[in-house]
Amino acid sequence: MWKGVFMSDLMEIIRKRRTIRKFEATPVADEKIRTILEAGRWAPSFSNLQPLKFMVVKDPALKKGLDAAASQSVLHWGIEQAPVVIVVCADRQIDSLHTVSSGAAATQNMTLMAQNLGLGSGWIGIAGTGAEVAIQTLLQLPETMGIVSMVTLGIPGESPEGLRKPLDEMIEFR
Repeated sequence: MWKGVFMSDLMEIIRKRRTIRKFEATPVADEKIRTILEAGRWAPSFSNLQPLKFMVVKDPALKKGLDAAASQSVLHWGIEQAPVVIVVCADRQIDSLHTVSSGAAATQNMTLMAQNLGLGSGWIGIAGTGAEVAIQTLLQLPETMGIVSMVTLGIPGESPEGLRKPLDEMIEFR
């Protein structure tokens, strides 16, 4: 279970997190998946409405379907190759205005927790793309259940560089 980190450790986790598109075939322990989902559960939620639902997909046929659906809108992300895919859904009947921000916050928490647990992750944005309806259909979700993102999880099969602009190029004080 989570034991807490020092601020310097948290910044190191943030700096080391990368988008992973290639994964080893090794399964991810259910305890790690639950810890990652718990991190998503504690993401900020407008007025504490908590409209999110997490679909954990391990089934190869469903992952293949998710890969085909996502390829309509995004580049190849290794969805089929990842041992686990978490589909971040938000019920628009509960919160029609803030579903993307709630889902994005949960996705960020989950990718950071994955890094903390020694796993790689990929954040695949789905909201507002042509893939959303295909994924709803594949997972047999009601149309009120929007798809915000998908998070691929597993042991990284690559080590991408983390390139960032200098902070001074990104800020302006007024």
